This record gives sequence, C-alpha cells and structure tokens, in this order.
Amino acid sequence: MYKLVLKNHVDGLSACSWFFTPPAVVGREPGIALCIDHDSISRKHCQLALNAEGALLIKDLGSTNGTYVNDSRVQQAILMPGQVIQIGALLLEVDFSSAEDQQTRVKRPTTTRPQGSVYATQPMEPFKPVPLREEKSWWAKLMGR
Repeated sequence: MYKLVLKNHVDGLSACSWFFTPPAVVGREPGIALCIDHDSISRKHCQLALNAEGALLIKDLGSTNGTYVNDSRVQQAILMPGQVIQIGALLLEVDFSSAEDQQTRVKRPTTTRPQGSVYATQPMEPFKPVPLREEKSWWAKLMGR
C-alpha cells in the first residue's frame, strides 16, 4: 500500500492524502481507484502500477494537462522516493512506506551499559600553549608597546 500526499494548497479539495494499492488509476471519474475531484485533472489522468521488477511506475493516460515528474512532462516514468508528481494543479509526493510497514516496523534494540560498569580512562596530555609570533617593531609602536 502506498500513499499520495498533497504538497500544495488546492481550492476545493478536502483531502490531503490518498492510500492506494497498485495498479491504481488516478482521475476525477467516480468509481476509479483514486478519485480526486478537481477540474484540472482528467477523468482518467494517469495510472500508478508496479513493473516486472517491482518498481512503481506512473503512466499518463492521455490527460489534457499532462503528467509531470520533477517538473518534466512524462508519458511513463519510474517513481523514486522524494520525487514530486504533478497532475493538473496538484503537486503530489508518493509515500513509499505503507501503513502495514509502519505498524510492523521493528524497533532496533538499544545497547545499554550494565549497572555499575567501569570503563578505564587515560589521563589527557597537559595543554601546551602555542608560542605567539614575534611582534614586528612597527606593530608594537602602533599598539603603544
């Protein structure tokens, strides 16, 4: 399961994210997988599907306003995390972590020190000041020294 997240404000939209399972057609036609009712989107605007390798693809379905990935118009493109999709007036980002992944994500064990453990330390070397450069005679006169 994936999630489309709206990245800009668009008048007339009440939702700001949509969950989907590929393949899913995006458009404003009632009854399709991702129905987003906005005038700038075609009835069947684009399709999100998995290719043979399991990568998420976006394919334009002959939309009027086009499908863009990172400001480039595409007919078909593989989507990567962080890329921004534009369909009509909407800027969308695909969240690749599914709801199931978030629920089953395993927390990594944290290492803790046993109580009362002692760590050997080494003394630090004494601080050695860096010698100052010799003052030039003109500088000493300027500074009143």
